[in-house]
Amino acid sequence: MLAARITIEDGLCLLLDIDDIDRFLQFSQHQDGGAQQRRRRQMLLEGLAAALQLVDPLGKSGHTVGLSPKDDIVFLRLISLPKGRKLVTRFLQLLFPGSELTRIVCMAIFRHLRFLFGGLPLDIRAAETTNNLVKTVSACTNGMDLRALSACLVAVVCSTEQPPLRPLGSPAGDGASVILKSLLDRVTKLLSDPQAAGTCSLSNRALWQASFDEFFNILTKYCVSKYEAILQSVYVQNQLSEEAIGSEVTRAISREMPVDLLRSSLPHTNESQRKLLLDFAQRSMPISGLNAHSGTSSQMNSESVRS
Repeated sequence: MLAARITIEDGLCLLLDIDDIDRFLQFSQHQDGGAQQRRRRQMLLEGLAAALQLVDPLGKSGHTVGLSPKDDIVFLRLISLPKGRKLVTRFLQLLFPGSELTRIVCMAIFRHLRFLFGGLPLDIRAAETTNNLVKTVSACTNGMDLRALSACLVAVVCSTEQPPLRPLGSPAGDGASVILKSLLDRVTKLLSDPQAAGTCSLSNRALWQASFDEFFNILTKYCVSKYEAILQSVYVQNQLSEEAIGSEVTRAISREMPVDLLRSSLPHTNESQRKLLLDFAQRSMPISGLNAHSGTSSQMNSESVRS
């Protein structure tokens, strides 16, 4: 980890150089309008991205590139440390909103949601760096276009690890859910805004729908698995009346089910997906906030999913 710590310190010094450039551009007059300093700034940012050894799955030509487990090893070593998370957070804050570098860094984060947000660090300072990273990535999604947002969701569904899909405010940590909700809400805004929607090409819309459909499958399978685990736990631990058991199940669902993610997913669902959700809401989430109108009975295959 010594090499990781050295890289982090070098990266933080580089970010200070970029801060100096920004102050120089803000408070000084330039014959060339600051073009030379802006070029230097961009070179420093690209140099830091190279030091983090970030891989762009979309490739320079726009064609997807396969990733191996070793591709992100340097990034994971850095971001496993509180100072490394601080470095990546500040790096994202200095990037231009919606830039390709922002997308590349965010895709790396979306690939490793469980590694980053699978649990809250016990150390207060470490927890603070994690929360700051969550806020920064969420802010970055608000500056992305549909193509970049789709690519980030593809990173989630292609990850080797299931993201921790917890409800907002979960004491176990809700960082992944906060970021995913921000992404879903941003796409909802883009597609519902007539001016913004006009910039979304048919190919980008198709990419979004395909990536969302895969994410929806992950989300619903998780919810079914969680619901069945709740039922089993309540029935095993309680010798209560049916009414009391029902109340306990309802409370457990409100604590453990990612209702906010389900709600943010609704605008992107097709008819069969909505029927699936509404049927599940009728059976298991009477207070979830989903509109439990009558729908056709649908079956959802359950599989074991980590919380």
